[in-house]
Amino acid sequence: MMYKFFKASPGVLILVGMLFLFASCESSPPRQNPNMVADLDPVEIGTVVIQFEKFFSSSLEAKEVKVFFDPRINAVYLTFKYQTLTYLQYWDKPNRDAFIAAVDRYKSDYNAQALLTKDSKSRTIYGEARGRTVWSTLANSFSERAVAHPKIHIGYSFKKNASGQLTPYFTTLQLEAKAEADNTGSDNAPKKTSLRIRMYYTRAQAETLAAYFDDSHLMGLVRDFAKPPSTIPVDDNYFNSAETPAPQIQANDDFPAPEAEAGGGDSAVETTP
Repeated sequence: MMYKFFKASPGVLILVGMLFLFASCESSPPRQNPNMVADLDPVEIGTVVIQFEKFFSSSLEAKEVKVFFDPRINAVYLTFKYQTLTYLQYWDKPNRDAFIAAVDRYKSDYNAQALLTKDSKSRTIYGEARGRTVWSTLANSFSERAVAHPKIHIGYSFKKNASGQLTPYFTTLQLEAKAEADNTGSDNAPKKTSLRIRMYYTRAQAETLAAYFDDSHLMGLVRDFAKPPSTIPVDDNYFNSAETPAPQIQANDDFPAPEAEAGGGDSAVETTP
């Protein structure tokens, strides 16, 4: 048996290769984050009050911060406005575990009255994490957002209260960090840097966030949101109510009963005027 071989031109080979590449891309499933615990949109966990340093001041102001959990990347994030920017501060599982352990150590040191008043020694006494932060100048849109991975110091600090007495706060200190390269490919684009942000927690506030970070709490949220909605809401299940008996089917004299089929041929229907 004889076979004929045809020599393809380079242009044909390139075209065939491109078609094969596009076909493989169409058939490939979308890439998933290896840390994903559920294919769900972010869910709001709750809020926590956190103290921030005022702009051009060392005094503190309290802000209510919303906390969310993103099951697709297994990360909790805090969203807040700092100075003129809107920030998302992400906490993956290793960093959440470090935060919870640090809060426990802080409470133990507090109860033992073993806290150090020198900030340079206490601000990173419970360790350091490599975080992830996203920020933008727009409050409700992240079309111009930037992403960076700053170091986060975990410790505590003393601040003077309104009466001038020193008060300890559990703290996280997010250091400055250069933003990741954007997709413009331009070397002339301005280099963005995340701000240095220190967040101050009372013991109760730190405990609240630690409870939000707990894996059992997060997995409970995932189970609740993954449940399919009921077909019939309980309030609308009318005839299952103890106060509403089911209706009884009765014959209605206003309508004639259906006639039985007559066997063997058509039968006339008599009507009374």
